[in-house]
Amino acid sequence: MIRRRWMVAIVLLLFVAVPDVAHACSVCFDPREENRFAFLATTVFLSVFPLSLVGGVGLWLRKRARELGGFSTEDEGTGRPDA
Repeated sequence: MIRRRWMVAIVLLLFVAVPDVAHACSVCFDPREENRFAFLATTVFLSVFPLSLVGGVGLWLRKRARELGGFSTEDEGTGRPDA
């Protein structure tokens, strides 16, 4: 039981101490402005790109369903197919 308490204490101490020493992302603290901007821009791109792909596929599927006659104009707001 005492050993377990020591292990918990050591793990908590590491959680508190290590991030300050390690700087989890070493490239984010680059002193050159161009590098920081490049990392920020790629972070934004990699965050937005998958969302736009999913949205684009959803819009394409909606358009395709309308072309095939799966939805009528009266049901546009409900999202239910014609019966």
